[in-house]
Amino acid sequence: MSRLSRAAFFLIVCAPAAFAQGRPSPAIADSSAAKIMARVGKTPGAVWLRDILRQANAQYPTAKLDEIADSLALRAIVPASVQQTSDVHSNAVNALNALVLAGSSAPLGGRPYAGAFDRMVRVHRQSQSHNIRARALSGMLVTSHSRGIAYLREVAESTDATAYDAVEALVNDANGGSWAGIEPGAAERQESASALKSIAASGRLKDQRALALLGPWTQ
Repeated sequence: MSRLSRAAFFLIVCAPAAFAQGRPSPAIADSSAAKIMARVGKTPGAVWLRDILRQANAQYPTAKLDEIADSLALRAIVPASVQQTSDVHSNAVNALNALVLAGSSAPLGGRPYAGAFDRMVRVHRQSQSHNIRARALSGMLVTSHSRGIAYLREVAESTDATAYDAVEALVNDANGGSWAGIEPGAAERQESASALKSIAASGRLKDQRALALLGPWTQ
């Protein structure tokens, strides 16, 4: 089970008002997905939005949650986000982060949003920003570790531009690195280490930088 460090817990769960935007009244939470996203504006990191997706305070129809998540995914893959120093890119990162936290198994209240992983895959496949695509790969390990392992291995052994990023994400996970303070458990670290050894033994890795990164795992 993933663990949340004390510092990250304060950052994510006890964030300042400017980040959290407060929790909305039931009238807002119970309104349509379109109205909720209009209220979100440029702050998809709002705690109240995460509470809705994780159904922390009430249950909502799956179709409504999926519509919200689809809106976040669209924000994450907007073509203009390829300009990494732009506000559009920052907004795309924030939308992606919101999806990851909504689907995380960390103790963030409620229960993980089940559709988060599929949206990570969509973002990775459709975004034109290398940075966003790489972040989506790392986010997969937070939202659904075993499925993320399988997807990252497929990417690592392909000719995709993010093949190195897939290997790097697995190495970081195997070494106990965290995503926004969400740390992999021992079993998850071992799962990533085993995947790295399998990738190294497969002979299918093509990216030279990834091969160099995998060196310690060939032993």
